[in-house]
Amino acid sequence: VLLRGLFRRQRAGVENDVPTTVRLWALGRWPSCRDSALISEAFNFVSNCWRSLRSAKAAARWDDGGAAQAASWLADEEALFQMFSDLEFWRLQLGELLTPWVPPQLLACHVAARCKQLDEQQLSLLEDNRSNLEEINRLRQAVSQLHSKLEVVDARSVQSTQKQAEVLETLRALR
Repeated sequence: VLLRGLFRRQRAGVENDVPTTVRLWALGRWPSCRDSALISEAFNFVSNCWRSLRSAKAAARWDDGGAAQAASWLADEEALFQMFSDLEFWRLQLGELLTPWVPPQLLACHVAARCKQLDEQQLSLLEDNRSNLEEINRLRQAVSQLHSKLEVVDARSVQSTQKQAEVLETLRALR
């Protein structure tokens, strides 16, 4: 419901009112949202807000709005950046992140966090691999010992069978 209202405001051209949008945004409790489709919609909304702000800023550069306007844009950019960071955008499909209307720092942080996560997974796999190799070597040693014992038992069995055959021959010869 909140997103529909925000999209309606955006279509009506009120999206440049960033302080009001930020106040309404807080009602969404985005840090606890786990729904990928809803996060995607919210991401698209904030991307549109960022695009509108950047477009307005680019158009106004020719008119020189003054220091007050520049301060307002910086505050608005910071507020929109905070809105982006409220979302768990790592849940999104990678194609959705391929837009120029997202702060580059956000994407850089996402890539850095993903690299860190992959490094941790790689270290975990390396440790698992090491422990698995140790276990394989231990099992090979146990198999080798069991094989040696089996050969000894097999040799005794052959000797025992030969002795039984000799005893049977001796008994037959005595009869």
